[in-house]
Order: sequence, then structure tokens, then C-alpha cells
Amino acid sequence: MKTLRNALTALLTALLILGTLPFTALAADKTAGAPLQFKNGKFKILILSDIQDTNTPQQATVDLMNNAIDQTKPDFIALTGDNIAGWWKGVTPEETKAAVDIVGKAINDRKIPFALVFGNHDHEGLCDEQNGMTEEQAKKQLMAWFQAYEYCMAVDGEEMTGVGNYNLPILNTAGNKTVFNLWFMDSNPYTDESEGGGYGYVHKDQIDWYERTSNALKAENDGKPVPSLLFQHIVVPEVYNMFTEVSKGTKGAVRGNANHTSQYYVTNPDYIDAGHLNEGPCPANTANDGQLDSWVKQGDILGAIFGHDHVNDYAGTYKGIRLLAAPAVTFYSYGNYRGVRTIDLDESNLTTFQTQVIPADKLMDYTVKNPYIREHGYYEYKSVFIPALCGGIAGLVALTAVIIVLVKVIKKHKAKK
Repeated sequence: MKTLRNALTALLTALLILGTLPFTALAADKTAGAPLQFKNGKFKILILSDIQDTNTPQQATVDLMNNAIDQTKPDFIALTGDNIAGWWKGVTPEETKAAVDIVGKAINDRKIPFALVFGNHDHEGLCDEQNGMTEEQAKKQLMAWFQAYEYCMAVDGEEMTGVGNYNLPILNTAGNKTVFNLWFMDSNPYTDESEGGGYGYVHKDQIDWYERTSNALKAENDGKPVPSLLFQHIVVPEVYNMFTEVSKGTKGAVRGNANHTSQYYVTNPDYIDAGHLNEGPCPANTANDGQLDSWVKQGDILGAIFGHDHVNDYAGTYKGIRLLAAPAVTFYSYGNYRGVRTIDLDESNLTTFQTQVIPADKLMDYTVKNPYIREHGYYEYKSVFIPALCGGIAGLVALTAVIIVLVKVIKKHKAKK
């Protein structure tokens, strides 16, 4: 009996110790033994950007996500931020986890390795007054929920600005050498007004980590940079150098964002060779710690892929680096254009890559019937259109009531005469 009691005590102690370990550490250990690897010289990446839905998602969001996975048959999936809607009215941690599970389960059930970066919305529900987390706490909790899935390869990363700054090497087909690398950077949600405000950007300590790690990879590769791709949510501000400023009203022109709101732009064919500029990109207003210049200096990044701007899918080259916009998947948030981007790597030539955008209408066998949701998303439908419609109806009813009263008064006045 004493032996059994001692054994049970030891077991309970072990479980308690296990329960106090950071979940992210457990997840990292779980995937550490299964590195990414080329298969017969090929490696396909599917980018799912701005899935941005709730625990009760739009069926079209789920269908587009699932169909994209099934039809492209990727070796790896990159989630480029706003992976869930973040905040919605009355959101709870349980509902937030349920939203994460919709995405995580869809990928994990298909046994496809995946990783992620955060956008500017993912954390917001956990940080509202009701739930009370800090941004860092919320992101770490979200990361832990994703890491609960066996095929999630994302990690918190080292201590620095943001959560989820890390890299994932890809081995050659033989499995004995790193021949490619994937970077994942937290572009941070918003910039403090003291720095100019607007959306977030990658800070200097993150850039310093990237350069150190890039140099370490280079040293292990006979002094040659390891060719890489980088994924983050918010685009670098230099993207505007790939556009041409035009006058308002020019065919195809879009109004700029960030510190470009008084200008209008079209794509410049000297830089942009594919896709569309359907909205002004939204980087930080003025803050910039030199991320793109760092890429140029290191010489390893072939291309960077961004989400955030839902209806853009342009592809261009600036300072020798491909800058690619990935369209949104969401039917909950804004946008009248949706789709996914794929990237194909060929081990025989890793100085370049092939990329393709597949629009939603090529992946879905139906069209969303509600035209307002199709053009603007469900959130705007319920928060703008329905209240406006109800207000209009109420106004019409009130006007009708006034007219009826006036008619009665007029009739009564005439009857007295």
C-alpha cells in the first residue's frame, strides 16, 4: 500500500510540474522532430490571409478556406494574421478559442504543417474591458491554443517586441541540409501616436534578431545566405515606391492610406508585374526602423508576403525583393474580392519562386446570395446596413403616421367649414 501511495504521489507531482510548464515550450518540442522538407524537389506553400471570422463563422469563409486547402494540396500553410476576427460583441475567451479551433482543426485534420503570424485584430477580444488581458498575454494565449494542434509549427520566439518572431528551415529532399528558410515576423498591431500613429511595424530589436539569425544560418551554409521568404501581416511602407501618384479620378486609381491619404495611386509597371491594387496599403504612418533595408543588406530574402489589405493581390519587385499582397479569405470582414496565394519552390533553382493568386470564384462552386455581404462582409451588414434599414423603415413609419395625422386634421378642419 505504501509503495502504491508513493507511486501515486510521484505521478501527481509529475503532472503538477508538467502543468506549470509553458505550453509553448511543449508545443515547440512536439514539432521539433519533424522539420519541413522538400518532397521530390518540390515544396508548395498555401497562404491563408485574414480569415478573420468568429466562433460562428460565415459558411462562405469556412468553405473558401477548406476548398483552398483541398484543391491546392500544399506541403505547408502560412497564416498571415487576423486569423480570427478578434473582437465581436460580448466575445469571451471560450468563444475566442472556438474561433481559433475552426481554423486550427481544419488544417490539422488534413495533417498539413502550418505556422502563423498575428495581425492587428487577433488579440483584441481578449484585451477588451470584459476580458482584461494585455496584448502580450492575449497573443501568448492565442499562440498556445494554436499550438495545441499537432501540426502547428509556430512558436513564441525569443524575448523581443511582439509574439511569434521565429524562423523555420526547410531541408532538402535528402533531409541532410537546410536549403531554404521561412521567416515569421510580428508586425505589431498599432503604432503609438508619439511615433506618428497608424498601424504597426517591425521594431529594431526584431530586426536585430533577424540579422543575427540570418548571419548564423549563413555561417552554417558555407558563408552563403540561405534563400528565404518572409511572412508578416502589415506591409512595409516602401510599398508606395512601387506605385505612381496620379490625379483623383484617374481610371483605376485608389486613395492612399497611412501618410498618403491625400494622394491617389496606380501600379507602376516598372515594379508591379502582376495582380491588382484595389485599396491603398496600410503601413505605419511614419515609423520605420529600416526593415526592408535590413533585408537588402542580408541578401537572403527573395520575397515577403503580407496580408492586412484585404482586396489587394499585387506582386512586384523593389530593390531586388518580391513584395506580394495576399488577398483575404474572410466573408465576415470587409472586401468585395477574396482569394488565396500559393508559392511553389523548386529545389533545383532556389534563387526564385513561382506564385499564383487563386480568386474565390475559382475555389467555390456557389456565390454568396446576399449581395451586401458579398460586397462588404457580414460585420458591416449587421452593424451598418441592418441598422440603416431599420432606421429607414422606422422613419418611413413615422412619416406615414405624421401624414395620416395631417390628413385627419385637414379633413376635420374642412368638416367644420
